[in-house]
Amino acid sequence: MGGSVVAVDVGCFALNVAERVGYMLDEVEHFIVTHVHYDHLCGLPMVAFTKTFRSREPELKVYTVTSGVDIVRNLLDLVVSGGNVGYRVQPVTVNSQVTVGDAKIRFIEADHTVEALGVVAEYTKLKVVISSDTRPTIAYRKEATKAHIAIHEATLPSNMREEARITGHTVVEDAVKQVSEAEQAILYHLTQWSEIEAMEVSKRNKKIQVLPDGAIVKLC
Repeated sequence: MGGSVVAVDVGCFALNVAERVGYMLDEVEHFIVTHVHYDHLCGLPMVAFTKTFRSREPELKVYTVTSGVDIVRNLLDLVVSGGNVGYRVQPVTVNSQVTVGDAKIRFIEADHTVEALGVVAEYTKLKVVISSDTRPTIAYRKEATKAHIAIHEATLPSNMREEARITGHTVVEDAVKQVSEAEQAILYHLTQWSEIEAMEVSKRNKKIQVLPDGAIVKLC
């Protein structure tokens, strides 16, 4: 995005996974934490720690939900306090917008068990929509219409719709509906229960991909 990299939801093994495919997350400046469930931010302290001994600059810039600001700050303080790595944590809400290089990043409504946001990234003529952990929302469906790539979670199989409602997730069938109007789609945040169904969907619908953690998608 105009020479800049934005990392969205850095999981516990993200640093190692990224390095294996050629990306150094300690060189990244901008991070988005869509919500503060542990599996979506547990890699962020390791990124900050790695910066402390590699002396990476510039500082970390983290964008997260209002309820997550103090949590992120406390985590980062554990590893960078008194060190040579600075950071800024900026709260964002629905309709917030930030500029990274030549890209515009907007935040949209997401329905989860905690405060959460979806992400819309627009760079030149490219539009990517990311659901975060979410129930199906009108906001996402609207943004995904004619998006170049729509990325949506598919945590549970379609026969576990009630469990999805209770846990704030989406079943495969509903995830497919959410991305149906996009040019290309990716299903992620899969579990052992949903992966088989999602793979079958991708075989039938070639515009839908099911990717493992650490996969790279060439957008342009």
